[in-house]
Parts: sequence; C-alpha cells; structure tokens
Amino acid sequence: MGSAPVKTGVKEQCPERERLLREWTLCGRRLAKLLDDQLAAMKSSAQTFATFEEQILLARSAETEACRKYFGHVNLHGCV
Repeated sequence: MGSAPVKTGVKEQCPERERLLREWTLCGRRLAKLLDDQLAAMKSSAQTFATFEEQILLARSAETEACRKYFGHVNLHGCV
C-alpha cells in the first residue's frame, strides 16, 4: 500500500508572474518618485514643477500597462 502525495494547497511559484509583479512594482515606485519630486518642486516655488507633467503622464501609463499585464497573466495562467 503506497502513500499518496501530500497536498499542501501551496502552488508552485510562477517565474513570469514574479517578473511581472517586479515590473509593476518598479513602475509604481518610479511614479511615486516623480510625484514626490514634483511636490518638492512645488513647495520650493520652483517653476520647473510643470515639467513633471509629461513624465508623470508617461509613468502613470507605464504603471497602468504593467498592472494590466500582471493581472492578464494571472487571469490567463491561473497562478497566484
């Protein structure tokens, strides 16, 4: 009489999910840094704070796309 494998309920890590999560996290950090820098420029009354708008727009777009890729992979692949 053999023993059946024990099911722990823990799924194996998915390297692609991990990569996409790191990418999303990095994009979020870049966006937060730009927003912090813009706020600091506004507080110091620097006229350069307006130059952050385009960078923030691009960073927000990249963060949104990274989020979509992550959840798209998770939904399609079924990994958690």
